Amino acid sequence: MLQKATSGARQETEHSPLSGMDEYPIHQFSEPVRVVSTTDARAYERYWFTVEDEAGEFFLVTGFGVYPNLDTVDAYVIFIRDGVHTSLRMHRLLGDDRANTRFGPLRAEVIEPFREWKLVLEDNDQDLRFDLRWRDTKRAIFQRFNPFGTSNRNGRLVTAEISGYETFGRVEGTITHQGQRIAVNPAHVRGSRDHHWGIRNGVGGPGHMEPETLRSHFAQFVEFEDWSIWGIRGLYNLGDKRPGFARVVKSDNRLRFDPQTKHLVGGIVTNTFDTGEVKEVHYEQIGSLVAHLRCGMYQGPTGGTPDGDIYHGMYVGDDVVAGRTDDLTDVRVRTELAGFEDHLCTARCDGETTVGILECRNPLLYDMCNEGLPGFSLLDS
Repeated sequence: MLQKATSGARQETEHSPLSGMDEYPIHQFSEPVRVVSTTDARAYERYWFTVEDEAGEFFLVTGFGVYPNLDTVDAYVIFIRDGVHTSLRMHRLLGDDRANTRFGPLRAEVIEPFREWKLVLEDNDQDLRFDLRWRDTKRAIFQRFNPFGTSNRNGRLVTAEISGYETFGRVEGTITHQGQRIAVNPAHVRGSRDHHWGIRNGVGGPGHMEPETLRSHFAQFVEFEDWSIWGIRGLYNLGDKRPGFARVVKSDNRLRFDPQTKHLVGGIVTNTFDTGEVKEVHYEQIGSLVAHLRCGMYQGPTGGTPDGDIYHGMYVGDDVVAGRTDDLTDVRVRTELAGFEDHLCTARCDGETTVGILECRNPLLYDMCNEGLPGFSLLDS
């Protein structure tokens, strides 16, 4: 059931709630494409892309989401270079066309499904622009999973089922930041992307949230030449003769942390796959290349965005663009922004070195290692 946004008028066309997509034979149930099959306000569909420079010069994370029952759309860009963390948020009303992938200055376009995307960021107040081509390298496989579990809390059944797919890729194009143009060479710049949909806690903010335990997830997103790890899935190259994907059935995480902030800085992760293979990956954070995802509206243990406490899907306004710049060389700033981070790391395994991401909530992950929870321990420097 569509909920009215907090304020602002929902734009309607002559054919509302129909959109152009309704002309195609793609309906899943007896409603227009605009409508989802659940009344849960936390229904969402979201994309995530990273752009990772192997030389450690920069790190970019961008994403966008659609929240049909809240009638909102949002997007974000986070760019880190030379200790400067630049973030941009974009908000608008959804309207009828869920396929509209323009979000203020950010636009995304599928060039070829499961092969190529185009990502463009136009002029904005943060003096950050890019024109990028993303090309997949690993096979995307559909998955259905429940990251939050299903339980009965205070007499209420809590279910947050998510579906989607993930892959890795190479990136080409240009990034311009504060007047400096950076060439993005696919020979040296890689990344990860995902596309998930379903019901996710945190969407819509505190008024729609179920209580969660104060623990951290811990995820690896790392691609080697002919294998990779995305969370607990081992993805194979496009065209690989091995079917489907592999699964990480056990991981031993020995992790290191900054003694001042208790934030993750690296570690050794031993991954056991259902194929019987064991891969020990050594991670080392690259300088200050950490994307603080609370600036992109991801839920942290202390709330939403550092300024305004904004969560994904919350109504902020129609055609609203906001941003901020932070100095990651200041420990106080890193502490203020912390709560959900993507750490760009060098990753070494079996003589091969690449770059990848370790994702967690800081400093909750340190507490888990310090307590010695199963699979988690502190690694001495």
